[in-house]
Amino acid sequence: MRSESTKRAEQGVRVEYTSKPVSGWGGIVAFARFIQSSGVREVLSRALPDGRTSNNQVGVTDMILQFMVTVLIGGKRFEHVERVRGDEVVRVAVGAKRLGSASSLTRYLGNFLPGQTEHLQQKLMDLVFGLMGSSSDVVDLDSTVFIRYGKQQGSLRGYNPEKKRLVSHHPLLAMLAKSKVIAHAWLRAGSASTHRGAQEFLRELVSQLPEGFRIEALRADSGFYSRAFLSLLEELGIPYVLATKMVKGFQVWCASRTGWRRISSNIEVTEAQYESARQRGVFRRMVIIRKAIRREKDGMLFEIVDYHYQAFVTSLTTDAAEVWRFYLKRGDCENRIKELKYDFGADAFCLQSFTGTEAAFRLVVFTFNLIAIFKTTILRDSKTTLGTIRHKLFVIGASVGSSGRQTVLRLGLTGRWRDEFQKLLDRLSSWTSSTAAQLVQQLENRGPECASPWKLRVNPLLLLFPN
Repeated sequence: MRSESTKRAEQGVRVEYTSKPVSGWGGIVAFARFIQSSGVREVLSRALPDGRTSNNQVGVTDMILQFMVTVLIGGKRFEHVERVRGDEVVRVAVGAKRLGSASSLTRYLGNFLPGQTEHLQQKLMDLVFGLMGSSSDVVDLDSTVFIRYGKQQGSLRGYNPEKKRLVSHHPLLAMLAKSKVIAHAWLRAGSASTHRGAQEFLRELVSQLPEGFRIEALRADSGFYSRAFLSLLEELGIPYVLATKMVKGFQVWCASRTGWRRISSNIEVTEAQYESARQRGVFRRMVIIRKAIRREKDGMLFEIVDYHYQAFVTSLTTDAAEVWRFYLKRGDCENRIKELKYDFGADAFCLQSFTGTEAAFRLVVFTFNLIAIFKTTILRDSKTTLGTIRHKLFVIGASVGSSGRQTVLRLGLTGRWRDEFQKLLDRLSSWTSSTAAQLVQQLENRGPECASPWKLRVNPLLLLFPN
């Protein structure tokens, strides 16, 4: 006969339910305080268009903050907004009056107009540059692929190294190497080549930079190499290092150079002035790298040495080997693209409307930039990823209560974990940056509010066939 303790062990712990507002995301309050002190709510209220007339509507600022929190806690679909909708702890932490549904968010973003997304981008980047406080940086240009499964606007077949037969979008990004933020971002159709729109993208980036901000140098891979793009860089006075396209004729030219200097056991460097056959009279500095690849075959008396060539066009005047090493540091921008896709889900939020998808993409980029500044100024660790922050900081059991007439958020922390979190809150309280009022004033000085309010799009077929 089984004992009573054995029966209880088989049944396991008793399950009951409570209606008290509890959550596992209590640590989000730390980032919510950072948002509050940096003026994000004020900027969003001025940058987001809104022409809705419903008496039961959720504020657009609260709705976008809800979307940003969804990204932070690991959401990868618009439907995941529903995870946050019923979370009272998150609502209290971000200071929202109400939280909306996923359909409300997708309906709002899906009716954005192109001019509104540009306006939103400008205002958000003004805030990011104001929080950064830096006056110069190195810009890295790169593109990536967002794979799509459907027939969304702009999702076309193009360059896709992972799944060549699927459609995609092809975003273009400008990243700051020192500040670890994304200075500018475009969402493009999947059929766009890497350099398509690169000149307009660069002009727009320069126009959005704060007054007095200096681009120390620009780095880009061979996809951006073109005579027109190089001429634009020289016109704007931006120093650059670009990898060149190694077509057959140019490889022969590189192999014919002399003056090779060894910089490691199997790598040599030289430089020369290059005149393009299609741009006579214009000479540019080429830094050429060759890597020795030694092959041995049975029955041969001598070792065969082949060379793999790389070339970089540059306006820098530093030593050729230093130019090459400087370009290699560009590889760090790949880590930011991976984090943007895998931790922030930038490639997962997609709507039928191309403009709505771009608006969501830019909001994810804005969230990425805020986390980058949060890591540098508050956590003081720029190398940690959002995935680590999510598990070490955001995942904290919490409940909402009251003390007198004041709402209280109670976190389930004890011992050294409580001490460490309190130190973080104290650091947030003493964090000195541009005040929210100063940042809002900066935004007002940059231009007027959004020219056209949010307006529900009407399907033209409904006008022709109303029934």
